[in-house]
Amino acid sequence: MRTADLSVVMANRNHARLLPRALDAVLSQSLSPREVVVIDDASTDDSLRVLERYAAKHPSIRLIRNECQRGVTVNYNRGFALATGKYVLPGAADDYVLPGFVAKAMREFERHPHAGLCVAHGSCTDGDDGPLVVNDPGWCNAPTYFAPDEVCRRVWHTLPVSAIVVRTDAIRDAGGYRSELAWYSDWFAFLVVAFRLGAVHIPETLGVHVLHRGSYATNSHPGAENVRILSSLLDLLLSPEYADVAPYFRRNGAACHFGPDLVRAAALRPDRHDASVLGLLAGFAPDVYESLAASDEDPAVRELAGVFLQDPWREVIARRADLEAENRRLVEEIQLTRLRAAPPGLLGKVQWAGGMIRRRLRTAVGLHPAGRFR
Repeated sequence: MRTADLSVVMANRNHARLLPRALDAVLSQSLSPREVVVIDDASTDDSLRVLERYAAKHPSIRLIRNECQRGVTVNYNRGFALATGKYVLPGAADDYVLPGFVAKAMREFERHPHAGLCVAHGSCTDGDDGPLVVNDPGWCNAPTYFAPDEVCRRVWHTLPVSAIVVRTDAIRDAGGYRSELAWYSDWFAFLVVAFRLGAVHIPETLGVHVLHRGSYATNSHPGAENVRILSSLLDLLLSPEYADVAPYFRRNGAACHFGPDLVRAAALRPDRHDASVLGLLAGFAPDVYESLAASDEDPAVRELAGVFLQDPWREVIARRADLEAENRRLVEEIQLTRLRAAPPGLLGKVQWAGGMIRRRLRTAVGLHPAGRFR
């Protein structure tokens, strides 16, 4: 069997029931990874028994056991450090990739060796038998490499991370998963890589994220803890370490995907009126600033939000809205091209379009976790 220069890194805690599906999905790929590094985070269920059984049958599995719970970001960073492959696929024990993903990703890296990562459509489901909701960002109709400037233009807020392969050196250079960013750590790491080296997008659904109460994404916490984490995000984007990518975050307003808590985090900073800070906050719709300026309980937040209701920031926000409208137009053109390639006849096209509308409606009502697509 052919082997890819790829390490799968999988963190697990108490997912004994879901582990077989996740492991089978990577071990049965037509192009096998050279290794599957699994870090078990002191599971208290039958996870170790499942993992030991798989490791006995599959020599490519490297099982790392934690004696005490270390946390998700620590485990992934350990896996990134141990990975021997040129590329790494960060896999969650409760998610799974679809057949052909590894081969297709490696083919694109052969074509575009300078790319930092390769990402396919992700999908999510609300349970074992729930419907799949596809996250189709509408970037392209065929696998395409996007340089950093184009990534900045097309990635409005995030990347679908249930089907992603990244260069090992690039994820290490990005700082791995920053522990201070908690549930935003993968979002940040992948955007840093894409903004530095560009990304290949495969317009095909090749990964599935399963939503359930025990998943990391659904256990994220709003409120004061979220403000603290977003404060750390601002610290990183204003640090010398990420000075090269901070302009991309300002240009596309990616951090504003996390809601008004970003403004609340910025209001705590003594430098909150600096252009470098304000630029990171200028991605909301005007009504968000209006609501914060009128009714937030913190006077510093009200004052900071009011800045964006005045020139020149009002003009900046208007220009960004125009850019997003242009992006939406491009996405619609791509989707129309797909519609023309849909099954022949009126009935076939209606059925195809109806399926797309149903998927988008399911997404709109919240079947994927807020803030991320995994």
